[in-house]
Order: sequence, then C-alpha cells, then structure tokens
Amino acid sequence: MQQIQKESILVSASGRDQPGIVDRVSGAIFDAGANLEDSRMAILGGEFALFVLVGGTAEQLAAVRTALDEVSGELDLTLQVKPVAAAQPGLDVISYSLQAVSLDHPGIVHKLTGLLRARGVNVASLDTSLAQAPVTGTPIFSLEMEVQVPVDQPVNELREELQHLAAEENIDVTFLPAS
Repeated sequence: MQQIQKESILVSASGRDQPGIVDRVSGAIFDAGANLEDSRMAILGGEFALFVLVGGTAEQLAAVRTALDEVSGELDLTLQVKPVAAAQPGLDVISYSLQAVSLDHPGIVHKLTGLLRARGVNVASLDTSLAQAPVTGTPIFSLEMEVQVPVDQPVNELREELQHLAAEENIDVTFLPAS
C-alpha cells in the first residue's frame, strides 16, 4: 500500500479590503480537497492581508494554486505561494507572552525585538495597534507578542533587561509564561 505524501504551502495575499476575501480563499482551498491548517488575517489601513498554511497532496496544492490565481485576479489581490519545508526540530523553548503599552514613539518594536534577538529569543507572533487615549486623544501604542525563550536562557536576566529598557523608553511591559 502506497503512503500519500502530504506537503504544505504558505499563501500570502493582500489587497483592498472587501467582503468575501476569506470566503473565496477558504473556498478555493476546500474545493481543491486541501486543508487550511493555520492562518493569520487582518485589516491594516484599509488593506486586507492574510497568511494561510495549506496542507495536502501535491495534486491538491497544485489545484489550490490554480484556484487562488483566479481568485486573486478577480479580487485584485497580490498573491504569493511558497512551498514550506517540513519543520525541523529546534531548540527546546518555553513560550512567554510579552505585552507593552506606551505613548507612541518611534522604535518601540525595534528596541524590544532587538533585545530579544540578542538573547536568542524567537518572536512567534506579534500584534500591534495604535489607539487614541480617552479625553486627550494622545496616541497610545500597544504590542502583544508570543516569544519562544530557549530553556538555557536565564529568564530572570531577560526579565531584568526588559524592565531596564521599559524604564528607559517609558513603556509598561508585562512578561509572563504563556498560558
């Protein structure tokens, strides 16, 4: 009995936000017999962006590519499809949640992620937003990320460095094990 080889592709698409994008993309995947395994989607500045991990056989994934080419043309989306190599076993890590809130100023994401990179910490997900404070309308920046800390990384030292940076940049930072 022959074993069917499963493969994965990463689909990224962006374009003017409009109703039906998610339905058309997920429908193309479903109709091809493939599986939508993981996804991130957002509206940013009136533009819709999505990243979708799709799994299936080579034939199913070829059908997904063909269908998505048609969908992207109809919806005026910029589309990219990339084969995904099988995940390699990595270092043992512990997931942490990092949240930051501050008056908006340039460099917040760069400085936080630079500190993490220097410690060998991987950013698994990152969401940021800008809102206006009630009454004053002052721009307030918020960041939420999940990070993967290597088990050999001294977490207390990392936490201290984050708090030092937070004090320098006037950022409220919370760093806790992910739940």
